[in-house]
Amino acid sequence: MNEKDALAHAYSLFQQGNFAAAYAHLQPWAQSITAPPTLLHLAGAAAAATGVHPDAVRWLRRASAAIPDDLAISYKLARVLVDAGQPQEALALYLQLIADGVKHADVYTAAAVLLHESGRDEEALQTLQHALQLAPDAANNWYLLSVLQARLRRLPDTIDSVQHAIALAPDQIHFHRDLALALHALHRNAEALPVIERARDMQPASAVLWTAHAAILSRLGRYEDAIASSEHALQLDPAHADAKVNLALTLLTLGQMERAWPLYEARWQGALADPARHQGMPRWSGKEQVRDKRILLWAEQGFGDTIQFSRYALAVAAVAGEVVLEVPAELAQLMTTLTGGAGVGEGGSILIVERGDTLPPADYQLPLMSTPLILTTRLDNIPAQTAYLQADPIKQAHWQAALGARQRPRIGIVCAGNGGNQRDAMRSLPLAAFAPLFTQIDADFYLLQPALRQSDYAYLQQAKVPALHWPGRELQAFDDTAALIAELDLVISVDTAVAHLAGAMGVPVWILLSEMVDWRWFLHRNDSPWYPSARLWRQQQAGDWDELIARVKAALPDALKSGSAS
Repeated sequence: MNEKDALAHAYSLFQQGNFAAAYAHLQPWAQSITAPPTLLHLAGAAAAATGVHPDAVRWLRRASAAIPDDLAISYKLARVLVDAGQPQEALALYLQLIADGVKHADVYTAAAVLLHESGRDEEALQTLQHALQLAPDAANNWYLLSVLQARLRRLPDTIDSVQHAIALAPDQIHFHRDLALALHALHRNAEALPVIERARDMQPASAVLWTAHAAILSRLGRYEDAIASSEHALQLDPAHADAKVNLALTLLTLGQMERAWPLYEARWQGALADPARHQGMPRWSGKEQVRDKRILLWAEQGFGDTIQFSRYALAVAAVAGEVVLEVPAELAQLMTTLTGGAGVGEGGSILIVERGDTLPPADYQLPLMSTPLILTTRLDNIPAQTAYLQADPIKQAHWQAALGARQRPRIGIVCAGNGGNQRDAMRSLPLAAFAPLFTQIDADFYLLQPALRQSDYAYLQQAKVPALHWPGRELQAFDDTAALIAELDLVISVDTAVAHLAGAMGVPVWILLSEMVDWRWFLHRNDSPWYPSARLWRQQQAGDWDELIARVKAALPDALKSGSAS
């Protein structure tokens, strides 16, 4: 059989789907240094289809070197490089094709996917937009564009793109799912609900869709329906971690802690969960005798969570020989004041260690937010009897001197939290929204934020309110903030770590809450079982901060006069 006949026979086998036979037939011919590019191309394709990727790369490289302008060969080589575990070489080849002027949508799409997988989302988005110019009716490309836009937090654009994808391919369930999730992320839950229900009805056996349905229902305040959807998801998939966490958060919002805490442990198994740390050490179950043992408690979530749950270090210290509390550097100095109160008795010592520093050997470890489970926390036994964090006396003395003699009430203000928080759009408000307080309440106001958003800084500069003071860079760490808070009569804060700090110090704090609150503030109450000194102010209409501020302004004079701010 000559080379031409061998190629024809192999091609016939390839067309029949008999890739292994096609490759076995071609392999000896491909070894020849005179093998033509067409034979090498087919040999590479057959090797790739058979899973022999190193051979596929070798034959396709030779074919591409012989005919560098052949788009089909170059495109196939790039795809095989990905399969062979060489994505960066594949990306370089795609980008070279684009630089050479290739106008083929699949090349741009493949490059965009690899750019995305390399973490180069902005470049991926621009590349995919070129693909859509070449093939505007490619539904999957519109969907991929929406994924990139979501990664870049361009959620309105995400919604536009996935809606375009749905218009082109309305039967794609994941298109509807992602549209609902994007609307949910923008807190447009009333719009998200019919979308996720459409997806769920298309695939009623999907635990993922029932879980998303539950999350949206919860944000709409339909908690019992949310519980039912989460439970249905768990009937479909008893191990579904996100369904367990969703159910836990809904139950916590309703104050049903005993059922919630065990479910909340699934937070480590979710699709987007961070890996648990310190897993080489035994986990404390609460059953072991630890009177002479050292237990490592480690912070796992945000600053506010750590401040709120650090009280449990005292409870653990009451039964253990020693507690090591590992916290972020920004909280380490503050946590050295963790002492007394919180409804616990005498016990072992507490050693504070910054995350990343060398830890002393410990007998057991436990994530900080698992302590309520181990200690069987219920709504009626939250350890909150007294303050458990204090101001540093030296730093407090600095503020005593800096503020001078008290002429009128002093009020701390926090208008915004971390802009990267997914709930930030709900919880933060412009500094200008507090103007009725600054101009009509006889008090000195102190901004307790080390940094301001550009619009808030502009207001501060332009309004020039004599009663409004911003220490700014003097608040470098939370112990600096605590020292100033100790000299204030009241803190008024949105739902941020500073609100937790004031509550943990026992300082009167008014916490301003959006209509859709975080679980820890529960429902329909203006007090907090976590912080006896806190008073909760809730929006009566979604997004209406002005009405809430008006209520705060009306209540302030009497509260300050009577000393009953909490």
